[in-house]
Amino acid sequence: MKRGIMISLALVLVLSLGIPQAMGADKVRWKFINIMGAGQVHNKYFSQMTEGITKGTNGEVTVTNYPAGELPYKGTDHLKIIEKGLVEMAEVTAGFVFGEMPIMALPDLPYMALTKEDMKKYREVVLPYIYTALRKRGVEPLTWTFYGPRQIVSRKPTANMADLKGQKVRTAGGLQDAYIKLWGAVPTFVVWAEVYPAAQRGIVDSIMTATLAIQQSKVYEVCPNFFKIDGPITYGFICVNQKTWKAISTKNQEVIRKVVDDFGKVWEAKVGYELDDVAFKEMLDKKQIKAVHELSMQEKIKTQKDLIPILRDYVKKNIQPEGPEIFEKVLKALNLG
Repeated sequence: MKRGIMISLALVLVLSLGIPQAMGADKVRWKFINIMGAGQVHNKYFSQMTEGITKGTNGEVTVTNYPAGELPYKGTDHLKIIEKGLVEMAEVTAGFVFGEMPIMALPDLPYMALTKEDMKKYREVVLPYIYTALRKRGVEPLTWTFYGPRQIVSRKPTANMADLKGQKVRTAGGLQDAYIKLWGAVPTFVVWAEVYPAAQRGIVDSIMTATLAIQQSKVYEVCPNFFKIDGPITYGFICVNQKTWKAISTKNQEVIRKVVDDFGKVWEAKVGYELDDVAFKEMLDKKQIKAVHELSMQEKIKTQKDLIPILRDYVKKNIQPEGPEIFEKVLKALNLG
């Protein structure tokens, strides 16, 4: 009798000890890695997103934001590390993975959409294909982001395309070179860390980058003439490892999608446009920019027209098998076909 009571008590004790363990098993910790350094304002928004996920799931999914350099991975590694589950969540930047996933070049095709309305139509065509391709790689895309449009700052006044002729323009290479060549300029690659001294010594005449980057790097000190070209934007995708994603509850999936979707809307308004607008105004107010000129809509339309056959050929050669079909759908949606 006593032996039976002891066994029963032991079972109750074991079961009671097991309850907290079972409850705790539902709680997971994710790392999120992005491409921006710790000192960049972008991490404010990334941290808001990860903190929102943690709060929204009541700590069942705790996510920590890691700026670039805090984990042993480069931006070009992000797709691979998410695919392999080395990190649970990451910002996958399209321009960093063209080589291994050519379809990611589609959102970044230059001067395909010249207005916000056309950009929306462009995304509606292209993004579903990108999401499908990412899922085939074993990652779940939650939303897209983008960094502000590229502009040009020059050592000498540049008022139009004609003024760019013969100038050595620092680009990041790839498709950026296509329209720089169309304008009669010479695309020149210099690693970002060497851009300022390269402009200072005349190795490059102009620098193409986002407005915020112009302000933060202080390249206006050597290239004080601002040429507003409203060039292509750089897309990124917030992704989670698929197995990690499927391992959490449907309820938490819904919460996370809502948090990340809201983050995407804030990012588009604040990072996509407002940060650049504020940086531009601050540089003007402080007279860090000496002259401002803008690529006219007529010049943009001409650039677009001249680029279409070049981009069609690029897509045909590099984005198979679905690239050419997607490209023609884009042209039709934008009434360019």
